[in-house]
Amino acid sequence: MKPKIAILIVESMAGKILEIKERKRLANFAEIKEEPFSEITPETAKKLIAGADGCITSWGTCRLTEDILNAAPNLRIVAHAAGSVKPIVSEEVWRRRIKVISAAPAIGIGVAEHTLGLMLSALKRSYWFNEIAHKGGWRDEAELKKVRELYGITIGVVGAGYVGRHFIKLLKNFEVNILLYDPFINSEKARRLGVRKIEKLTDLISQVDVLSLHAPDIPQTRHMLNKDNLKLLKDGALIINTARGALIDEKALFEELKTGRITACLDVTDPEPPAVENPLRQLPNVIFTPHIAGAVANNLFRLGKLVVTELERFFSGRPLRYSINKKDLSRIA
Repeated sequence: MKPKIAILIVESMAGKILEIKERKRLANFAEIKEEPFSEITPETAKKLIAGADGCITSWGTCRLTEDILNAAPNLRIVAHAAGSVKPIVSEEVWRRRIKVISAAPAIGIGVAEHTLGLMLSALKRSYWFNEIAHKGGWRDEAELKKVRELYGITIGVVGAGYVGRHFIKLLKNFEVNILLYDPFINSEKARRLGVRKIEKLTDLISQVDVLSLHAPDIPQTRHMLNKDNLKLLKDGALIINTARGALIDEKALFEELKTGRITACLDVTDPEPPAVENPLRQLPNVIFTPHIAGAVANNLFRLGKLVVTELERFFSGRPLRYSINKKDLSRIA
């Protein structure tokens, strides 16, 4: 008999994550349990998950408590079509040794690509030339002097998780020097990634032309960029944050940015959205995007493809590629 898979995703989101071809692929090896709910409450979750062997969750899914899991005594796997599993995975999930999958790697592809796009555009001064052109100007000499290419410069990557590793992979297409700061990665693993590990964050910051943040938002990383180390950046350096706003002390960032000596590209802020009166909005050397680096538009279909593939592997007896262990929670987003 086919395993039963419950889709615990709100109707408005399910169609954005599971495209038709992935639903067909899922139906080839599993019996799908799904209803068009506008909210996944504990009650609706219990109804859907009853008798299931596996389930697909996402943003908007309620926490899988003991009461909910009691309705599915044969549940063996939770495939989370979103990033962090922390909002939905309870202690009971771990106690029952249920496998947990995260689609964070799929999100990471889009985040890394957005980071590269921001970096290329900012180094080439595309945003500022566009503004000059709209105001009637063209080949502004002052801006031309600030243009830099992805050649011979040093890029500092903070965090070698899914996003950081894919960003490093993309950077391999350019003749640049890549440095890495990540306390969870040893020098040998960094070497295999093709980068050089820097032990101290301050040493990384002081050497780079571009500083790109890809660390998780955990207590140890809050305000990892602050007034003490931001001043170590070279004149003309570029900061890119497509991770979480809390990684940067924004008051300290503003003080450094208002000197005009560095530039920042921010896809995330703390809080989001930034207040209308946030002084960062007034600075010409700050580029904002509204937290669109990862799970938006058709990139969401990558999440559906990943979880369906993992479920297919699991129920055919093959090893999983993107499982999460309880011990991972302290160092992941």
